[in-house]
Amino acid sequence: MGGDALMLDQLELFNNNKSIQTGDENKLCVKCNNVKLLTSFQSNWHRADGSKSYGNVCKECINASKKITNRLKKETPYPSDDYLCPICNISLEGLKNKIDIDNKSRNRAIWVLDHDHDSGEFRGWLCNVCNSALGWLEDDINYVRRALNYLEKRC
Repeated sequence: MGGDALMLDQLELFNNNKSIQTGDENKLCVKCNNVKLLTSFQSNWHRADGSKSYGNVCKECINASKKITNRLKKETPYPSDDYLCPICNISLEGLKNKIDIDNKSRNRAIWVLDHDHDSGEFRGWLCNVCNSALGWLEDDINYVRRALNYLEKRC
């Protein structure tokens, strides 16, 4: 197989992916998949060369997500003091100690509202660490299964 044919075969693996950067003045929102002006995105940091860097989700999608989260927080009571995270099974006190030890999440909320980002449906209260883990796994059951299989084989 020639080098050009091999390159085309490899590129086909990624044909569903879209470029996040679409030009100097526009950007693709990874949430709504619309190309929008850069001013539609938050710029919270600067690159080493001093130029602005923009988030991948537009302000409109961020605001819509915040509305859903705020509504769910009003509708759903905050966990009681004896509540345990349904994933790690650690209590509020245990989580406070864990966060103080590793010092990574000191200023973050202990319990966070977990919800389906597509439907807006409340799923439960999770500790910040477990919620972040699900986020990194993109709430994808297949990723979670592969992580579980990986750990079962190696632990």
